[in-house]
Amino acid sequence: MMGWFSAVIERRTLLGWAIVAIVGAIATVTMLALAVPSFAYHEDIDPRANKEVNKKLNELREATDKYRVLSYSEGKLPATIVDPDDPTNVYVRPSRCVQMPPLGPGGGPAMGYHYVNQADVNRNLGDDKDFAVGVEGNYLKPEALLYGLADNDDPGELKLVAVEWIVRSADQTDLDPTNDDPQQPHPQLKLGETSVPFHEPNKPMWGHERWPGSPYVGPNGQTEWQPIHYDLHAWIWEENPTGMFQDFNPNVSCP
Repeated sequence: MMGWFSAVIERRTLLGWAIVAIVGAIATVTMLALAVPSFAYHEDIDPRANKEVNKKLNELREATDKYRVLSYSEGKLPATIVDPDDPTNVYVRPSRCVQMPPLGPGGGPAMGYHYVNQADVNRNLGDDKDFAVGVEGNYLKPEALLYGLADNDDPGELKLVAVEWIVRSADQTDLDPTNDDPQQPHPQLKLGETSVPFHEPNKPMWGHERWPGSPYVGPNGQTEWQPIHYDLHAWIWEENPTGMFQDFNPNVSCP
């Protein structure tokens, strides 16, 4: 009798351990699923774009994940950001955070702080190859990283919200770059079979950020960190209700 009882207890014990093991395995799988990087492929990263564009945008998120958080204290932001995988790829910060009035947290739509690869932006254009977008012609290395405050941000941190490709215009003597030369080529960002135009309607613009000592001079005599250029934003880290490739984002503000 006792032998039968012991056998029952033993079977129930083994069954209990089996259930524990199964539950543990499910929990482990769940934790691994939750641990998938935030840049994992999602078809709806840009619901207005096609599958191939979304795939490329997610590749861009994966490539820039290493820049996600920028810590600061007492308003003192790092002067530069160095690519941990390529020390020659250095991004330099201009002086101010770009935002439409009203300024500050909760204010008007913003672009954020631009950290810019000056060497790439300042390169001379001489042939079609020079119009390849991105540092060293790699669109996964955008010329600028944009940081700002998003919802629930830590007050001591800025988050990477977008990237920007910047292509220097071949003509740096045009006093009104909006009067575009139809013979001048226009850079295009190629995402799969889709070409995304730079800065509608594909016309160059003045540098719009001051940088003392810059060789570039704006229409009112101010020095700029940018030459006359084309640009294109991609809001891959902060949803932009006005569109993935728009200039400003109402979900982003400056500190």
